[in-house]
Amino acid sequence: MRRATWAAWASLLAVGADGAEPITVVPTTSKPTLDGILVEWGAPERIGLVPGGERVGVRGAFTGSADHEADLYLMWDADYVYVAAAVVDDIVDAQQIPPDKSEWRGPSGERKDAMFYYDHLKIFLRGPEQPLGHTIWLSPADGTPYLWGGMQRRKPTERIPLKAGGALRDQLYTFEVGIPWRWLGFYPQPDMVLDALFLLPDSDQPNEDLRDKVRQSNKWIWWQGKVQLKGQPPGLRLLPKQQVIAEIAEKTREITVPKVAPKKPTEAKVREERDSVVVEKSPVAQREIPPETDSGDSGTVKAASVSQEAAQTASAPALTSRKNWSLLAKRKPAPAWVRALNDDEGVSLGQVDSLYYRLTQSLARLTADRINARTDGIVMDIAEYAGTWRAQARHFLQKLLAKTLADLEQGRLQSQITSAAAEVGVDGDQAVRLVQSLCREALKIYAEGKVANSETLINKARRRAKLSEEQAQDLLAVLAASIAR
Repeated sequence: MRRATWAAWASLLAVGADGAEPITVVPTTSKPTLDGILVEWGAPERIGLVPGGERVGVRGAFTGSADHEADLYLMWDADYVYVAAAVVDDIVDAQQIPPDKSEWRGPSGERKDAMFYYDHLKIFLRGPEQPLGHTIWLSPADGTPYLWGGMQRRKPTERIPLKAGGALRDQLYTFEVGIPWRWLGFYPQPDMVLDALFLLPDSDQPNEDLRDKVRQSNKWIWWQGKVQLKGQPPGLRLLPKQQVIAEIAEKTREITVPKVAPKKPTEAKVREERDSVVVEKSPVAQREIPPETDSGDSGTVKAASVSQEAAQTASAPALTSRKNWSLLAKRKPAPAWVRALNDDEGVSLGQVDSLYYRLTQSLARLTADRINARTDGIVMDIAEYAGTWRAQARHFLQKLLAKTLADLEQGRLQSQITSAAAEVGVDGDQAVRLVQSLCREALKIYAEGKVANSETLINKARRRAKLSEEQAQDLLAVLAASIAR
């Protein structure tokens, strides 16, 4: 691509992205199979490419979600950053445009980038403090996508060390791409922030010559902003130990912990505080403490003292979580029957309180605002808040749903549900069927390790209960609000 276009996109990336919170890039638990089937992509945060979306730019006229709608996801490990895209497109107009044919020249000397007149995915990534980034263009395909790219201001090539797969069906195509950190020219670290741009041209003229396409209007949509690597995937080399300890100490100094006058605790209080606030043995705290490495330098701090200092200071997130659990356990403990559900020795009572509190508050907000949430997103949210592993939060939800279903079968929750039903003018028996069906479907999703949208689950449940969408939404909002109080 010509130099002027590289400069234009570099300037575009630099505008409008400052100040916004970065999108979180989660680590992979195992390397995804890059085949275009996005079954491994349940955990990452969604980046929606729809007109009017946050940090989304549009060129041309899109007529709605049936015309063109796209979701992107990112994950990472020690070797690759992974990008997945799922695109709904009413007319797929794909063609392989090699890099030496990417510039179209008209009879009057005009120049156009040919990729913008066919369906493509463009990926741009730039590391921290790097003046130049890398760009990849991919064409939709059922199998291995045709792709090329390279570093800005250098000649693009098809010979780039990427791994990619795709799927192409009627009005739907997907991409899965593994981009090596080595090719990007830097090594990743937790909390590293990258500049990113994802662009999708949408061409709806598959049978026309490029010359005729250029004469008509074209359209494309893009997301630009920053993405931040979170977590620590297996095999990742950390920064030198002294630098890590310095960063931990710096973050710790920013935390203000109130002083409490010491008093002799009772035996019951000792047990409660052990369950509520001991964070050093939790998964979050362990992840924040860097592994030991022997520097071999007699003038540096020895491994034993470094380990002790790291364990004592911990990190800002770990200390904040500990403080949250302690305050929350004292302010709003979970009901006794919720606490009794916990059969995981790695989850404290304070964490159970936090899981339940966050869940009830989130459900109240989601139902009141009618937000379409992902089931895995709910797990991630309550796990992060309580400082547990996602698997532990998912297990907690399964136990909670199973208990709710058992209580429904024994008639223990009917009065609460029928009271909410009367408030919104819904038949009590229909309301009970709605809640029962919704809990059963959600439990099945979590037990099978699948992902679904709340809107899909609610619609399935309301149809079984023979309720309208408005009735179901109003009922669930009242129920969620009553539980959150």
